[in-house]
Amino acid sequence: MEQKNIFIVLGMARSGTSAITRSLKALGIELGDKLTKGREKWNPTGFWEDNEIVYKIHKEIFSCLNFPPYGIETPDRDQLLSEQLQYIRNFAIELLKQRFANTCYWAFKDPSTVKLLPFWQSILDELAIKEHYIISLRHPLAVAQSYHRVTGHDIEVGLLLWIAHVIPAIDETLRKKNVVVSYDLLLQKPKEQLERIKNHLAIPTLTKNLEIDFYTNQFLDKNLQHFDGKVDLQPPKQIINFCMKVYQLGMQLAQDEITSEHEAFLSSWQEIKNELEEIYSVYCYVDKLLKRIHQLENQLRNINKSIAWKMLYPLRKVDDLLRARRKDIRKLNRLLKAY
Repeated sequence: MEQKNIFIVLGMARSGTSAITRSLKALGIELGDKLTKGREKWNPTGFWEDNEIVYKIHKEIFSCLNFPPYGIETPDRDQLLSEQLQYIRNFAIELLKQRFANTCYWAFKDPSTVKLLPFWQSILDELAIKEHYIISLRHPLAVAQSYHRVTGHDIEVGLLLWIAHVIPAIDETLRKKNVVVSYDLLLQKPKEQLERIKNHLAIPTLTKNLEIDFYTNQFLDKNLQHFDGKVDLQPPKQIINFCMKVYQLGMQLAQDEITSEHEAFLSSWQEIKNELEEIYSVYCYVDKLLKRIHQLENQLRNINKSIAWKMLYPLRKVDDLLRARRKDIRKLNRLLKAY
């Protein structure tokens, strides 16, 4: 039986995961026909996500575990391998069998996958499917700014989520077949990066050059790279400094200046993990507070837009006037007493 190969794209939302997933299609790797359509605000060129992976597996896992999918905390390994998720596991096994029915090369992506890697890796081991990981890397401020633009969340939330996606994506795949790809380098030199992905993951020639030409010349849109490095975002120094430490080390991998087996990398990576361990609980607390503030702001906006609030506007104005008059009367009383 021919070896089945799966290619899983990992990375934070707004970091180029869709463009990288589409590059795999250009290399001849199947994505299936149950893909989520793009949306003008989020991804006009398409998400390239398998609907059933996202909605029938990932969202179901988070719901079953009563776990927030968009925070920086991650379900622990025991939860993801528990009997509680057996019915989802069975569905995932059948889905993989369907996806590989007519191909030996298939890929999927969903930013939340990084939280669920133990779930997937145990299934892939059981089915003897060979794992390959592509980690999308983009400047943390670019990701946070883009995330803020489409969700309204604070820059700090985007940075914390960036940390929560990038570090485990690299750490959980160090001993697997993986490659770190810079989104910026992909836009600048797409053919070079496609060749690099192909070489790192030992992908055979599965498609004609026309597919690659279409991807590099027509699909990729450099105008979608909106980050303006001149914008003064002023995030907390502790968070951005830590992000930049991770990003710079990741870029060394993305530029093939160092390998993940290199002693210098492993030493620097361990320092990053140690630092994260020290501040992780604080980051989780900050993340919850920032999201709670965002939730309350949305609720306040909805109240201000409500019909009831608008109908009460005249009464509120009368109340404001009465309060002002009472204040004036109190001032007059104080003046009279002074005389």
